Amino acid sequence: MEHLEVCCLSLELFDIICQLQKEFAWIHRSETSAGITMFDTEEKSSAFYRKVTCAYDESFCLNQMIAYNNYAHVTAGARTYYSREARDLWSTQCGEDETFDQTCIITANFGDRYDKIVVGGHSGYVRVFQPSIELSEDGTMNGHKPTDLLIEIHLPQPVLQISVGRLVSGSQTEHLSVLHPRSVAVYSLVTRAGAAEHGDQIRLVLAYEHQLQRSAFCMVLGPFGGVNGRDFLCVQSLDGTLSFFEQETFAFIRFLPGFLLPGPLVFLPHTDSFLTVTSSWHVETYRYQVLAEAGGTNGEEFTSGRKISAEWSHNIGEAALDVAAVTCSTSSCDILVLGERNLFCLKDNGTLKFMKRLEYKPCCFHPYCIEPDGRLMVLVVTDTNTLLVYERTRLHWSAQLVITPVAVRRATFESMKGVLVLLSGKGELQCCYLGTEPSLFMAPPLEVHAIDYEQAGKELSELQKVIKSYTKRNGVSLASTAAEREVRVTVSVSTQLEPCPFPHNVDQEGIEIPMCRISVELVPHSPLSKVQVSFLVHPPLTVSQVSHTISSLCERSYIVAYVYMEQSCDVPTLEVQVVTSYVASGGGLPRVLNNVAQLPLKLVASFASPVKEADFKVTLNTNQPVVSLSQLFPEFVGEGSMPGTSSAAGFLCYGGRGSVVTVLAAKSSQRYRLQCDSLPSLCIFTSQLVERLNRHFAKHKDFVCSYSSSLPVHELFSEIGTHFLFREKARNVQEELHERATQFRVIQRRLLAKFKDKTPTPLTNLDMLLRDTYQHILVSADEVEEIQQALSRSRCQLSCVIRLILLMVKLMNTATEEDYSNLQAALTPTVYDTEEQGWEEVADAALSHLLRTSLAKDHNPSQRLAPITLEPMKDIARLKKHISSALDRISKGSHRVEKEDNVGKTLKPVKSISPIPEAVEGGHDDAVVPVGSWYGERAVSAKPRGRSAVLLKAHLAAQTPVISNGLSPDPEADVSAFKTDQECKESSSSHVGLIEGPSALLPSTDDDIW
Repeated sequence: MEHLEVCCLSLELFDIICQLQKEFAWIHRSETSAGITMFDTEEKSSAFYRKVTCAYDESFCLNQMIAYNNYAHVTAGARTYYSREARDLWSTQCGEDETFDQTCIITANFGDRYDKIVVGGHSGYVRVFQPSIELSEDGTMNGHKPTDLLIEIHLPQPVLQISVGRLVSGSQTEHLSVLHPRSVAVYSLVTRAGAAEHGDQIRLVLAYEHQLQRSAFCMVLGPFGGVNGRDFLCVQSLDGTLSFFEQETFAFIRFLPGFLLPGPLVFLPHTDSFLTVTSSWHVETYRYQVLAEAGGTNGEEFTSGRKISAEWSHNIGEAALDVAAVTCSTSSCDILVLGERNLFCLKDNGTLKFMKRLEYKPCCFHPYCIEPDGRLMVLVVTDTNTLLVYERTRLHWSAQLVITPVAVRRATFESMKGVLVLLSGKGELQCCYLGTEPSLFMAPPLEVHAIDYEQAGKELSELQKVIKSYTKRNGVSLASTAAEREVRVTVSVSTQLEPCPFPHNVDQEGIEIPMCRISVELVPHSPLSKVQVSFLVHPPLTVSQVSHTISSLCERSYIVAYVYMEQSCDVPTLEVQVVTSYVASGGGLPRVLNNVAQLPLKLVASFASPVKEADFKVTLNTNQPVVSLSQLFPEFVGEGSMPGTSSAAGFLCYGGRGSVVTVLAAKSSQRYRLQCDSLPSLCIFTSQLVERLNRHFAKHKDFVCSYSSSLPVHELFSEIGTHFLFREKARNVQEELHERATQFRVIQRRLLAKFKDKTPTPLTNLDMLLRDTYQHILVSADEVEEIQQALSRSRCQLSCVIRLILLMVKLMNTATEEDYSNLQAALTPTVYDTEEQGWEEVADAALSHLLRTSLAKDHNPSQRLAPITLEPMKDIARLKKHISSALDRISKGSHRVEKEDNVGKTLKPVKSISPIPEAVEGGHDDAVVPVGSWYGERAVSAKPRGRSAVLLKAHLAAQTPVISNGLSPDPEADVSAFKTDQECKESSSSHVGLIEGPSALLPSTDDDIW
């Protein structure tokens, strides 16, 4: 199939082609958006060509220069690439060894039909060109001719800026204004008809000139004050002074407030205001009427006027290279600001209309509007000599330029509209148009096969699974892989602990707190700079030096840090993260490497005698023979510690305030039990036991470690309540401290006023009040410190309980990997608090979203779109309800059943996991745990301690709400823990929901088997 190519010769022609595309649906939009229009048949291309020719009937360029070449093209989706270079139309050199900037060029018609190019240089030369576009006999452009230069005049002062406007009284003709460092002059372009064949004679005649008292920076013209048929002048000096001239008459002068450096200045006719960009990167506008009323009448008293303020201000966050105002409608105008890295478009009231991020360094720009639909177009030139054509933020065309322009304009010459006019800093003046040339490369034809969309969808799904599994298995991105090729980071954790010389608040009498040495080896493969190594641990652990910085890394280097316990709290995890960031030798963005290591267990605990009775017990079931504890915890064997053949071991937690964690290995079953009087202390040992069992049975792929008892949700709610209470106390104490500090400052001011009074007056006990207030401030400061320490300990305890519950949920094997990941993200074990937002607010919002999306029983779109606000919580009742519902649905899998039912699939009912029965020794059986009591197992002796079973039962029924299915109370389920074994077995089938269990849980009578 053949395709035809149409080259756009100018911006005007390009805009007409884009308009005609809407009438011809057979034009490939994807091709046109890149600047290339392609057709399916030759008949359609001829119709399009006739349409363009009719639209541009007056333009000779279409009959001579629109190149649409027939060439073979591939039909199977192949594309031919084009070299999109700007087409040279006319060019010349403005003088030699002269310099120019973006304000040294302007295009205007001076009352004629076609535009002229006026160029003024810093050397004082002013040149007026009128390019003649003619074709030679061979079809090429003649280019520049000497007669194209209408006039060249040398002025005594450098030219800073040139503008065109109606600047002479009684005349509607446009005049040329020239800004010099110390003056501004207005010239008339006078044409005298010539009698000879040389043509007309053009002269620049000085109309008037104003002397400036300060060095000028830029100027702006416009109908200030809403005048009709006239333009006034405004000159901005280097010190921020605005001098206004009403044509031949000086009006007033005004100094902008807060001025430091001059910036671009434009006039907005719709609002009759001036817009500038300050040195603080703010876009500000000032009304002309306000400036006129506040301004002085002469240059000597310009500071004596009324203080002015900006009408509106907008912070763009970067320096502005240029500013322009474009009127696309009769009611408003658009303000375009070209920044160093962004293109901003503001409305005339200061609101942001759109912003375009520029992935390059811009040099200059020129916005304009396409009539009649009022489309905003922007030309942007980059430092790589590339011209980009945008419609708002959408890129339409890109072309490569020959020169590096400092200014770009758009002009009309004879019958050629939308010609690009470029001026470089060295005086290279060029007129060009946009177009393409077909490449000589022909893509070979491809074999076309019918696409099996069903098979392609299956292959895509398989590839996505492979990519997802690889990402989860390796956990490294492509950026991390590239970073590892530049530097090798090796983290070593010493198993030999050392006495801690650093100050800490761990209360353990007779026990010396140890510390662990961490070594990081950095081996660069290329020179690196700004290397920073940071160590991240979870409280109550801390690092001797968190961050280490190396300015330049060229050879192998070592970094050493020490980790120790800072306060008496249970440790939630022994994980330490080593984050390495650096900048490569070639520069660019910093790269980051993340390494994770495990600290030794002996850092937070020591061996102790096992304890037989405990309040909390966690039982783990496995499908492999029991492993000796000396093999699982070899670091505690020997040196008077753990016996080599013991099936019970005790560990004293340094931060657990004397609590001992006992680990038991069953004698006749494949189970392990951990028990302690403190539930947070069980977190680290449970995770360590599971991790070491998985490592020991790594070669057994069928190894399974599970948990089939209840979840300690009641203890979780207790820790959440404690944490929330400490947050409230901390907020109240801080407010009290703030009030007393305010009172202290007020008393100080009153005392100071009395001391400064020349007439001595009584202090009226202000000194005593000051002393008492100071004492109260000290007391409040101590209370704040104590509350903050208690809040920090509460965070650690809450983190431990959350991690333990998440581990139990994972070991239940009832949740999918996706559900568990979502739950871990919502019920995060990382507890952070700020002044306005704490862990409770974040967890409640996340769980609410989780219950509406992945854990929703019915997929209602209106529930998903319901807003979730992070407002400060007054109580935690709603959070408890959300936690109960989430754990209920995940542990039972009820949401998955309903999801499958909604799509017409049938699943077998999800069966609850029952505890694995143990062998009976001594005539005692394990108490059977009802299916409904998933929450809050706490084992006690057969007799409840300190009160009768009846009183305990009544107390729990009165204080602890029992939640059936995570929603409604169920008073029968709460007492199931105190029934007989037979009653529990009979009632297990009737309990189908999760229960918020009591603190006292099932009695354990199987002590002989451990």
